[in-house]
Amino acid sequence: MKQIIILGDVEMGGGTYTDDFISDKALSELILKLSRQKNPIELVFNGDTFDFLKCPYIHKKQKSYPRHITSSISLSKLKMIYEAHKRVFDALNIFLKGKGNLVYFVIGNHDPDLFFIEVQRKIRHLLGFPQKIFFDMSYQRHSIYAEHGHQYDFLNKMNKEHLFLDFKGEPILNIPWVSFGLISRFMTMKEEHPFLERIKPLPVLFSHQRAVVRKISLRSMEYLFKSIFYYPIRYYYDPTYTFPKDLLREFYRRFKNVHWDVDKITEKYKKHEEHIKRHKLHVLSHIHQKYVEEKDNWVIIHPDTWRDEYLLDNKTYELRAREKHYVEIIVHGENIKWKIKHWPIKRTKLPFWEVVADEPKFLKIAAQEEGFRS
Repeated sequence: MKQIIILGDVEMGGGTYTDDFISDKALSELILKLSRQKNPIELVFNGDTFDFLKCPYIHKKQKSYPRHITSSISLSKLKMIYEAHKRVFDALNIFLKGKGNLVYFVIGNHDPDLFFIEVQRKIRHLLGFPQKIFFDMSYQRHSIYAEHGHQYDFLNKMNKEHLFLDFKGEPILNIPWVSFGLISRFMTMKEEHPFLERIKPLPVLFSHQRAVVRKISLRSMEYLFKSIFYYPIRYYYDPTYTFPKDLLREFYRRFKNVHWDVDKITEKYKKHEEHIKRHKLHVLSHIHQKYVEEKDNWVIIHPDTWRDEYLLDNKTYELRAREKHYVEIIVHGENIKWKIKHWPIKRTKLPFWEVVADEPKFLKIAAQEEGFRS
């Protein structure tokens, strides 16, 4: 018998206002519970485990969000993430002490820094048991296929054949154009509105936050215009300012529909018949929602996110914290049994308009309810 546990979109950040993960207590308790089981377990973090993308870089007490992400910058961010979420790292260390227990980190669009060998080496050092820790773009074992899913989202997919760029003789991450825009134009806005980005669904949120929508739209238009007409000339020798021209149509579609969330990726994934035919169970993340589609020969699952998110009730204007889930899989030879399991978290409902009026206050309230300290 083999047991596999798959979690998606944990998004541990640096403990700042841009860090959306506060469930250290709950996640560490789950990991410790798994560590007490007698049978060996393969624990799979299915992408965006770490939120390097929104984590600031602190150098000489100066904070920034650099476009040119070197291994040293990624290691500095990892240090912040480790210090902010040491409880989870400690739980993983205990888990890995178990005989046969393994940890897999699937790489997502928020943690492409895991492509740096130096970052992988440091994580192995922090967790211990380096031979039991694996990094890849997917998990493929026991007729199970797990992938983050950003490769099926037009604006967030990475060039797997060209993961790094050369800048001034040093390799830097070749992240998607939208990620370059996020860290260079929108992180200050995330700091201004640290709670709002956690609220779903976005169309409902935006219907009550027209000023925020205008701000996003204006910054997006400015960045798009400069990316086409200004940056390629001003920064001619900087490869991070190269504009992929096929994005124009996609960006126009999103701007027209006020669509700033990730695309629904399941339909695109199903077109990859090589995965569908070779595997029985498919687990995707990236879209922060619970989803199951089951056919005669295969199942596709989205287990939802572990970051701090809320559903806005458009009638009561209350914010309800979203529940946490993970996929539990039991493999007996050719037989696979799966279940989406709920991990309980006790949270109070929050008043939307009061949150809008004082976001930092309610960030602290949410963190206190989860037992998170930073």
